[in-house]
Amino acid sequence: MLQSSFRRVLKLRFTPQRLTSFFCSTSCSLNPGPQSQTSSHNKIRDYNSSNIQEPARRVFRSRVNGLLRSIDSRILAKGPDEVETYIHDKISVAKFDNVYRSTMFNRLIRFLLERDLFKLAISVYERMLHEQFFPSRSISLKIAAMTEIADDMADAFVTTRNVDLSASGNMVSVMVTACMRAGQMSTAERWLKKYESDCTEQSVAPDAAPYAGILETLQEIQPENSAAVQATLYRMRSEGVTPDISVFNALIHSSLARREYTEAFGLYHAIMANRSASLLPSDLTFKKLFHVSRFWGHKRSRKHKRPDNAVSPRQLFRDMVQCHLLRTGNAPLARSNIISVSCLHLALRTFMALEDYPATLMTLRAFDHFGFQPNLQTYLIVITSLVLRIKQELGHVCRTGQYRFADFVMHMRPREPPDVDLLEWRIQHGEPVVELSGPACVGPETVSHLLTLGEPTASSRFETAHASRKRLPTSAVPTVDMLMGATPLSPFQELSLAPLVRLLRKMTFVNLFKKAAAGKREGWDWKVAVGPILSSTKEEMWRGFELPPGSRPVTKRKRRGHIGAERGSLPSSASRIRRIVKKQTLQSMQGHRTSISG
Repeated sequence: MLQSSFRRVLKLRFTPQRLTSFFCSTSCSLNPGPQSQTSSHNKIRDYNSSNIQEPARRVFRSRVNGLLRSIDSRILAKGPDEVETYIHDKISVAKFDNVYRSTMFNRLIRFLLERDLFKLAISVYERMLHEQFFPSRSISLKIAAMTEIADDMADAFVTTRNVDLSASGNMVSVMVTACMRAGQMSTAERWLKKYESDCTEQSVAPDAAPYAGILETLQEIQPENSAAVQATLYRMRSEGVTPDISVFNALIHSSLARREYTEAFGLYHAIMANRSASLLPSDLTFKKLFHVSRFWGHKRSRKHKRPDNAVSPRQLFRDMVQCHLLRTGNAPLARSNIISVSCLHLALRTFMALEDYPATLMTLRAFDHFGFQPNLQTYLIVITSLVLRIKQELGHVCRTGQYRFADFVMHMRPREPPDVDLLEWRIQHGEPVVELSGPACVGPETVSHLLTLGEPTASSRFETAHASRKRLPTSAVPTVDMLMGATPLSPFQELSLAPLVRLLRKMTFVNLFKKAAAGKREGWDWKVAVGPILSSTKEEMWRGFELPPGSRPVTKRKRRGHIGAERGSLPSSASRIRRIVKKQTLQSMQGHRTSISG
């Protein structure tokens, strides 16, 4: 039951916080006809949507996120051809009527366009116009490109708008790729030729955006057409186009789709060898390579053979950190297109799939160092991976004297420091902490047990860097119902990393216990074994990283000093002044009461 629930959650490809940036850097805009007839009522609604207070905006944003998740789940379950009625029912005025409706339309259309569901996107777009809402310029441009049928209409658009295509590479990329997806290759060729001729007339080199779009679209519509890819690369060379990271990402994606892993990592090595301020890997580069690295664990896979030039996931993470610092000028909290929450989540999935818990711990540090807030998906990645491993191990018969990872986890008590001798004794005497209804019957009680293992130990003050920092007042730990989707998480609720850090430290101990169980630990001090492991992992993944002074916002907090600690003059003086003021206030009040009674 739990496994199916988690699988349904994790199958969602949609991440609410991530919307693909749209290529629209042109100075022109289309003129949608029905928008000129916007009623005053909807003008007021659209105006009010831009003046929503932040608390209400968060609530509306949460509702839109839930809507998109439900649509994505429906698409996965029923297919894109069976969801049009479902979508229009979900966005009906009776079910979704508020001042955020215009933004809902724009986000839903972008959501459908990202998944190449053009028919559904056009249907929602037409409804948006029918309800007399204003679509964004990027959506108008992209929908117009998809509905453009005749070549003379496209030429008329360029002529009437007097667009200088030599400076509009992003717009040309949108038009060319839209025509290719619509099967109108001749129209796409005319757009590209027009762009190249304008660049020649202006004596400027064409931008790489249209060619990157062509390579990415070829991978979608003709994944086996390697000749078209080579022709596009030859055309770029003849036109003097300098490839940027979008071109490399398209080529890496194409190579990985054909399982040509040697070529994909060869392209990555070429990027890193020539990296500069103008050519650095993006988060999309690392996402693709992290994704394929998940299949290269300790178990051999016939479909995915690790190439000789492959880069380890730990090295990928270190490259990602170094490239981010290079892009931001050694400012970790600055934003870049290299590190994102979705990229960190994919790195977490990779390390959890490889059962590399020390690397997972080091990855969690990135949320704090780079100013990202963990969310429910962060917990789901860690908890789900552990639950699936426990379920898999409990489903196999264990020989006498052999101990599994799941055995140690199920016999470990919350708020108790790990002890291999104590856990072995409990396993031998059959005293598990969690009672299962049968072998491999993993349910909510297992998830609740894992969450309680993230609580601080009662006998130890040692905490990690994440746990030692004071959390925000609203930070909390999600419940089992939240993880399973039964209870929604408040949009104002922030989650803490400290429980995950504690849990993964214990899982690191358990991995060591598994290797050294059954009398194989003579001369081994397991209590100090984790420290060197984490130190070497930190050196490998965070080498050369130092948090600049003043880069982290300081959180004011009270600290209790130890007995006999020196105290400054300010707290003592402030306390004395408060006592004097309080005494004077009480005396004046007593005098006032006496005068009244007299």
